[in-house]
Amino acid sequence: MNSLSTSLSAAAIALAGLTLSAEDFQPLMKATQATWPEKQHIGVICNYRASEAQVWALAKAAGEGACITVVDARVADQSSAAAILLANQKADFVVLLPEDRLFRDGSFGATVAVNRLASRGVPAIGTTPKALKQGAVFSVGEGTEGQILVTDRLIGTVDVILPNPAHVGEKAALVLHRDGMATVSVRKVE
Repeated sequence: MNSLSTSLSAAAIALAGLTLSAEDFQPLMKATQATWPEKQHIGVICNYRASEAQVWALAKAAGEGACITVVDARVADQSSAAAILLANQKADFVVLLPEDRLFRDGSFGATVAVNRLASRGVPAIGTTPKALKQGAVFSVGEGTEGQILVTDRLIGTVDVILPNPAHVGEKAALVLHRDGMATVSVRKVE
């Protein structure tokens, strides 16, 4: 009996660690919903097995009614194919996961994907300042210390409204908390 409780305690601690290490996407989703209220289809490129906790943290922050299409890519060479697949799935925008091994803010794989998506009119957003350097249109999260950082140069994205840092806090306060989570679908790069 003692070994069972020890195993359960270890599992609970491991799960708590996953939850605590997952990014808080609430500020990012509030800024997105205030800026693009009609855009509900979120794209993500990541190694789904390794980044599952982050995907579900994003789904929780996005709320019920949103749809997340995850392209499960396992090597950086798949970034171009993953971006094309996501664009063909008609994602409204792409969220860069800050802790994904290959497609995080600032990584080469994410830079290739962001540029490919921007050329197809799909903007990217992130949670760190590195995301802006690689082509994201705005960034807000723990990595920006809660400040909304907006790009001063767009790459390929023609028709996108950028958040106004002075007004987003005001608008974000109007966003209602939703019960439930976004629907998540996972697609593999072939």
